[in-house]
Amino acid sequence: MSQPVAKSRLLFAFSPLALVAICACIQFVAGRYIGVWACVPTMLGFWLVIGVLLQKYPRPARQRFQRASGSLLWSVLAGLAGLLSLHGFLGHWELLADGQLIAAWLVFALVNPWFEESYWRGVLIDSTASWGKLASLLYSSAWFAVSHPLIWGIYSLPLRKPEAAGAVFFVGLVWGLAYQRTGSLRWCVAGHMLANLLGLAALALLNLYDPTIR
Repeated sequence: MSQPVAKSRLLFAFSPLALVAICACIQFVAGRYIGVWACVPTMLGFWLVIGVLLQKYPRPARQRFQRASGSLLWSVLAGLAGLLSLHGFLGHWELLADGQLIAAWLVFALVNPWFEESYWRGVLIDSTASWGKLASLLYSSAWFAVSHPLIWGIYSLPLRKPEAAGAVFFVGLVWGLAYQRTGSLRWCVAGHMLANLLGLAALALLNLYDPTIR
């Protein structure tokens, strides 16, 4: 690997520092005016920063969504990881009480996984591949986990809890392994969508639902 390429990958590997700092600032400032709904401008900023990083990264983002290779088991596991939140949905779906909440729930669940998987799994695992598969996997999963309390946990009480960070770290490991084994993010995105839908993720951001309470 040439020195410029190695340097570029190192910058992308440490880009979570900038992403978290920018989004935490947006969340903090916006929250002073609109409270928990600060998650909306924060999410837009989150998508914008990730979009810029994806544009700048040497490997085109679309290549990560090629057909999965290797054992079908990993694709299945990536999808099944999203079902871990099913019990919460079955017990609390009635919280989706109005059109505004339903819209926020659907938009967040169906759009956000494309950005998160492309970044936390795609960019971070690709840029740290030279560290070794285990180190790369743990690094991307750890950042995925700590980003939730550091950004969204400023106003979302459930996402401040260690149990929530632990659950995010676990599914991050599953999706990261699936990406490493299949070379594709297709089923990681599908599993992430399921997790956000069934986990009522938008409602957790708004402090209307706590997935850590059974």
